[in-house]
Amino acid sequence: MMISAFALFSLLDASAKHLVRTLPPGLVVAGRYAFGTAFIAIIGWVVWKSAMWRTAHLRLQLLRGALMVVATLLNFVAVKYLQLAQTSAILFSSPLWVCLLSPMLLGEKVGWRRWSAVIVGFLGVMLVLRPGTDAFHPAMFLSLGAALTLAFYQILTRRVGGRDAAISSLFWSTASGAVLSLPLLAADPVLPHGMEWMFLALAGLSGSAGHFLLAEAHRRADASLLAPFVYSQLGWMILIGWLWFGDVPDLWTVIGALVVAVAGLVVYYRERTAHMKA
Repeated sequence: MMISAFALFSLLDASAKHLVRTLPPGLVVAGRYAFGTAFIAIIGWVVWKSAMWRTAHLRLQLLRGALMVVATLLNFVAVKYLQLAQTSAILFSSPLWVCLLSPMLLGEKVGWRRWSAVIVGFLGVMLVLRPGTDAFHPAMFLSLGAALTLAFYQILTRRVGGRDAAISSLFWSTASGAVLSLPLLAADPVLPHGMEWMFLALAGLSGSAGHFLLAEAHRRADASLLAPFVYSQLGWMILIGWLWFGDVPDLWTVIGALVVAVAGLVVYYRERTAHMKA
């Protein structure tokens, strides 16, 4: 389920990269959440009925939706200019941002091992960015912004996860994303045509189906077992980027991504150890 989920997330980004070549990114974001909400509403009603929309944190859920819209918009603009492997490598830094922010926002204590992993992880990000070289593109700042926004999203997810079911969080983040992304349509009002509708539907369905599989995987297995599979996305991004767009990442991008991935896993397992001791 985890491997399939991240294959679907890679398909989402590839669909977006294809669409933003001819459509405004705001429209692609709105279409992704509109089709995604329809998918989650149907599946959620069949499996969970009214539990799908029960929440004890409506305001926080709406804020999560707003953060997802911002992160998605930044990511979709970035993939217009960058390879899929580059954007995914930079987005891998999101757990590092969570660790960096958690003492201030969650009151968590971070030991020297996690701080060391964060430093090493950001060195990996620098290997991907390589500012001052021909490999650097300003759109990489958008991917960094998306990673930071996702970090705030994940922190809020921790806050609501204790009382809200996973399907409820998924429904509210997707549905509120659909509503909050509507103003983006006004920036450049155009309508998709022909096959663009199909790729918009593919983006929405793959994104929401991926989140559904992610929630199901965490319901069936311990998070510590599943954590390494998050980074299977790099392989999917490289494969889909090559097959669809003919993009092949350079060696430094792959090395940087692996460094970030290992650092992220160290941060995760040290957090888990600290919580178990507490």
